Amino acid sequence: MSTSSYTVKRSCLHNIRVTSSVRDSTADIPEGIILPPAMMAMMDFAPYEQVVLTKVGGDNWMNRMSTFILPGDNEEVEVRGSVAHLLEVGDVCCLIARTTLNQEQYESHIAGRFEPALIDARFYPETEVLNDYSKAKIVLENRHQHRQVDSVSDDVLARRLELPRILLSNLLAGLEIQEVERRGCIEMSAELPIDYMRRAGFCSNQSILVYNASRGAASAESYVVPSLTKKTVGISGALSAVADVGDRVSEAAFIGTTDQRKPTICNLLKEPIL
Repeated sequence: MSTSSYTVKRSCLHNIRVTSSVRDSTADIPEGIILPPAMMAMMDFAPYEQVVLTKVGGDNWMNRMSTFILPGDNEEVEVRGSVAHLLEVGDVCCLIARTTLNQEQYESHIAGRFEPALIDARFYPETEVLNDYSKAKIVLENRHQHRQVDSVSDDVLARRLELPRILLSNLLAGLEIQEVERRGCIEMSAELPIDYMRRAGFCSNQSILVYNASRGAASAESYVVPSLTKKTVGISGALSAVADVGDRVSEAAFIGTTDQRKPTICNLLKEPIL
């Protein structure tokens, strides 16, 4: 049986207007983008789902980063931490959630027989009231067809359950960089004390994204390893361009799954490890 997988769009929401931008967030989860419940329901976004966030009208090629969604309790679209260095209040952005198709699903998708619908929706911030749901255009894409709908039905949602989500699995926030090695990846890429790794649930060599809340505006991919000779938080090699000594960073790992699950979260500013 083939073990191949192909990454495709699961849901994409265009032209969201940011209403709150907080770089130094005191929230328990000080990173990510917070969306209103209605917006999440419209797109079939899940809490902690990974998205590629793009800034519309950005002035350089690095106008995008990977982050994750947090559910809000009002109509604010808020960006926190490193994301707030990319987006300010009034900026417009897009969010792209992804899924993976196995070989059979991929071939069915190419042939126009694939049943679960992908969602593409957009607001029109140039002509409408801010994030106006009543005028949002929602399009379902499946079987080589594009069908506009007023909302995503329960039947469509049920079929989409077989599409895996990429969800946040581990987050360690509030880290302060203590050591930077710029000569190369000598002993570490992203190095953490073993107690920190255990609290956050990281395993050695786990793939992570690093977010710099102090200077932000990017997400860097790396892997995490335990600090064996000294209890320091360090980075090295190319990752040293992402942060410097004294910067506050978060490190996040993700999992592809069809299950609903909550991540392991440790914020050192709230729960210091002695």
